[in-house]
Amino acid sequence: MVNKTKTWASKLVLLCFAFTIMLAGCGKDSTTTPEPTPTKNEDKTTDQPKESALTPVELTYYFPNTPQKDLQSVEDELNKLVQPKINATIKLKLIDWGSYDEKMNVIMSSGEPYDIAFTSTWTNNFYQGVAKGAFAPLDELIEKYASDTKSSVPETFWKGVKVKGATYGVPNFQQSTAGYGYLIQKSVADKYKFDWKSVTKLSDLTPMLETIKKGEPTLIPWGYSKAIDPFLIATPMFNLEALGDSKTPGSIYLNDTDMKVVNQYATPEFKEYVTMMRDWYMKGYVRKEAPTLKDNMADLKSGKVAAQIGQIDIDTTAFEQAGMSAPGRFTNSNKDVQSYDHMFIKPLLTTDKAAASITAISASSPNKERAMMFINLLNTDKQIYNLINWGVEGKHYKKVADNRIETIPDSGFKISSPWEFGNMSQTYYTEADAQGAEVDDKGNKLWIDLNKNAAASNALGFVFDFTPVKSEKANVDAAIDELYYAIATGSIDPEKNLPEFLNRLKDAGADKIIAEKQKQLDEWRAANK
Repeated sequence: MVNKTKTWASKLVLLCFAFTIMLAGCGKDSTTTPEPTPTKNEDKTTDQPKESALTPVELTYYFPNTPQKDLQSVEDELNKLVQPKINATIKLKLIDWGSYDEKMNVIMSSGEPYDIAFTSTWTNNFYQGVAKGAFAPLDELIEKYASDTKSSVPETFWKGVKVKGATYGVPNFQQSTAGYGYLIQKSVADKYKFDWKSVTKLSDLTPMLETIKKGEPTLIPWGYSKAIDPFLIATPMFNLEALGDSKTPGSIYLNDTDMKVVNQYATPEFKEYVTMMRDWYMKGYVRKEAPTLKDNMADLKSGKVAAQIGQIDIDTTAFEQAGMSAPGRFTNSNKDVQSYDHMFIKPLLTTDKAAASITAISASSPNKERAMMFINLLNTDKQIYNLINWGVEGKHYKKVADNRIETIPDSGFKISSPWEFGNMSQTYYTEADAQGAEVDDKGNKLWIDLNKNAAASNALGFVFDFTPVKSEKANVDAAIDELYYAIATGSIDPEKNLPEFLNRLKDAGADKIIAEKQKQLDEWRAANK
């Protein structure tokens, strides 16, 4: 997407979105989905064969993040832990967020052998990778080498990584069930006495952004990048649910029991959104370079973003009600910039959120068994998990309590994406987490309970197979890449350009894609009554 330390990218994704920034994301069936128990300090390696029975191998592991100067020392320490357990060494292949999609496409297209890769619904698209034959089926490997991992992850999450009945990835259990809202710098909200809790839709932010624009000339009122585009990462904010990836035409309305597939770009909600963004862009609330920004991490790290979209599991109010004080998700990027995080769209578990963070094994891997053993370690070995997330104790962080650390500034390693690797209930709490969250593991219990009890989408478990319309999808993707971000940021007038965009999508085959989604969805509903 993206989040506080434990959710960002979601969402980044935020950051998710990028990140998510930033943006980034259980179970409902109590008979099949046990509540996961946070992993204890002791290692669980019952699925691993004895090292002496294994020949030595090197596993190549691709994942996205911000480049880290001291990655090699983390890799060295990681291998000291992994090698005695499964007689394998790990080559960490970190690719910058903005380049990950492109580079993984090149790697997969070239047939270059590798072993493990991060995949999701928002980068290195999981479903497209399965359709292309890029990822290996894993059911037998999971049963043999990762039964501990299988039992620790809710069944609901496993539904999101199944395609035509086969499992093609291991879901990273994290705060996937998240609502949506926004983040705003605490100092700014306090200075102008904003009623930040009263926001129920994005347009409610307009008066605040106007005040920030006039009174804070060094700040960017509304943070934006392609990685945290609200319409793409927060579809429920617009009363929509994506079927497959959120870019491809074909969504359903959340409250539509008939589940009619519509072109989300032709909805009144999209027109209203881009009209608002045009107003914000023309008034200078959004950076002029917004349509081409892959991420806005530089702006976040420098503390220049006053407010932006948020994929939020536990917001400021919820932390306060639980007796904890949270610094907010902006501290993930700059520890001195606290934020209020306000959720106004309640959590919903959808297929794309259940599949928002996945570890897959390459179909080209010569070491699939060993790769699954390593994935099991990421999910069950707390020492290994926290090393790849936070680095080396004393060098990249210092322990301040049994389960809480403080990261060391400018240490050369700060991934800050515990949702990206294995089971996140193992993670240390950091300075970006609520004070008191580590007491009785209250922080983890909040999001685990949220995942367990959140409402499930009507289409949870439906996976769109775009193979019958792959040519149309390629043409539609090209049209979207060319025009969407200019319209969605308001840098061009939607009154003139939205009709042209819709015509381009139609000519590219959007109607055929939507019809195929409807056909597959109807078949899925009939089979799952």
